[in-house]
Amino acid sequence: MNREIIGELYRSLVLLGADNGLLGTIGSWGDSLPEKDVLSGLRTWNEGTLTEIKERIAHYEISCPRPGDTRGEGRKTSAEVR
Repeated sequence: MNREIIGELYRSLVLLGADNGLLGTIGSWGDSLPEKDVLSGLRTWNEGTLTEIKERIAHYEISCPRPGDTRGEGRKTSAEVR
């Protein structure tokens, strides 16, 4: 039964466009990798992906400041905004 569940999880991840490294870890669960290694691999993947997303968000926020945002160069005058 576990292999069937793993197979469906794997299929779901493929349909969602999951990364090949993540798919390899899931596909090895219960087959060629011990559970502790699968868990470690998943945690590593999740932490790395979270860090990457946070960096992209920070870059976007710096690149596209919102009106009234006081970070960076300071506030722009109404003439500069136009």
